[in-house]
Amino acid sequence: MHRPFYDRSLLIARALWRRLGVARRTILVFAPFALMTILAVGCFTFGDRRDERVVEQVDRQPPKIVTDRLVRVRLLSAAKSKPMTLQLTSGYELRAGPGGPVIEAAAPPLSQCAIAPAPDGGIMIGERIYPQNDLLITPKRDASIIINGTSTYRGLLRIARDDSKLALTNHVDLESYLKGVLRGELPKHFHRESFKAQCVAARTYVLYQMKSATGDRTFDVYDNEGSQMYIGVTGEGPKALAAVDETTGEVCVWPNGDVDTLFCTYYSSACGGQTQHVNNVKPRDPDVPPLAGRVVCNDCYLATYYEWDPVTISKADLTRSIVKRYPSVASIGEITGLRAKEIEPGGHIVRIQLDGKNGANETLMGEDFRLCVGGHKLKSTKFTIEDNGDSFTFSHGKGFGHGIGLCQNGMEVKARRGQDYRKILKTYYPGAEIRKLY
Repeated sequence: MHRPFYDRSLLIARALWRRLGVARRTILVFAPFALMTILAVGCFTFGDRRDERVVEQVDRQPPKIVTDRLVRVRLLSAAKSKPMTLQLTSGYELRAGPGGPVIEAAAPPLSQCAIAPAPDGGIMIGERIYPQNDLLITPKRDASIIINGTSTYRGLLRIARDDSKLALTNHVDLESYLKGVLRGELPKHFHRESFKAQCVAARTYVLYQMKSATGDRTFDVYDNEGSQMYIGVTGEGPKALAAVDETTGEVCVWPNGDVDTLFCTYYSSACGGQTQHVNNVKPRDPDVPPLAGRVVCNDCYLATYYEWDPVTISKADLTRSIVKRYPSVASIGEITGLRAKEIEPGGHIVRIQLDGKNGANETLMGEDFRLCVGGHKLKSTKFTIEDNGDSFTFSHGKGFGHGIGLCQNGMEVKARRGQDYRKILKTYYPGAEIRKLY
């Protein structure tokens, strides 16, 4: 009876194994090492190939921005003619302006005292008069600067005399600055993803301003709505701190060909249903895709001023408000008529015609007109105009702010619906990407 094929194969294999003798023991000893070597070489090879693929994909140049993270914030710009006080809770160094000689290397803490222009020149701090018109205070401990008894700031303080007034500028690290911006811009109950989206937008905004600053400017941004609401250490709540930490160095960029380019990440409280093109408000700004507007926003309907009550202003008061800002308008006499000359698809008035009593007329940008009347009085440029004879009524108002870019109240609803900050930013800045600079 013949054995099956596999039985004969087994007998042959056993015979060969017995004849190998010492060789088989060598195989048993070194086989595992050979296998490990093969696997290791394979891993290194595959790893190298994977790294090569990653390197090939990263072919964009990083944004060309300022590398200095020191932000110069003009403080109290809306109230610089009012009396001011200063307190320093730690010792400090005093110099004659940035880069100037040291006046005091180790001054003791300073109790709250008045600061003002000295009568015969120089700067008065408490009872002491410094002949210099430019002083730089560097505290020995962070968060030691207290202005007017209530506002605490990190970093350094520059006090410069401007004729009969003082200009205060806080020199602070960018990330510390953002900690003081977020709660100035957002209510504390807003979602964590909203705080992160706002943080990236605010970081991009200030870096763009730093990049765009001319050489003779002594500050980069204001501490108010003219730039971003900066309230110092007061704003450093848990959500703000977490948002800064979790997005450190992240900015919005526009892929401009092969170069990622920063753009000015404007934002407003409520767009009123649709964002508008940046050049409708800022005609000299670059026309970039992320700020082209026409982003339909169905999520800011919960905003307090998604719809606002009618506002009535006398023609005499309206004329005074506009002439104060644009003196040339006085040539047309009292404003007797208003007409929207251009309205963009979302309903914002782009240009408005002012008809004067003497028959002449002038045209203003819609946003300029709004700011003449008062940005908190006319909350947006989405309104209709009614002529009451001796006054105008602005009714059917929607939205709060200029309506460019990010809509803060729309952002909040999107965050509550589960969207993360990256998706929110890419929605309101179409075509933008998020990059980590540092």
